[in-house]
Amino acid sequence: MQANRFHLGKVIEEINKNLINSDLMKEAKLKSNGIESTVFAFYLILRSEQISSDETFPLRKL
Repeated sequence: MQANRFHLGKVIEEINKNLINSDLMKEAKLKSNGIESTVFAFYLILRSEQISSDETFPLRKL
C-alpha cells in the first residue's frame, strides 16, 4: 500500500464535497462481498491508492 494519511485526507475531502468516483464505488461494492459496512473502507483504500499512484512527486511519508 503506497497511500498514506495525506491521501486518505484527500479522499475524505472529496467525500465531504460529494465527489465520489462511481467506478471505484462499484469495485468497492464487489470487493466487500455484499457486506455494506465494509464498502466505505474499500472505497477509501481504492481511491487513496489511486491518488497515490497518480502523484508525480510522492507526499512525505511519516
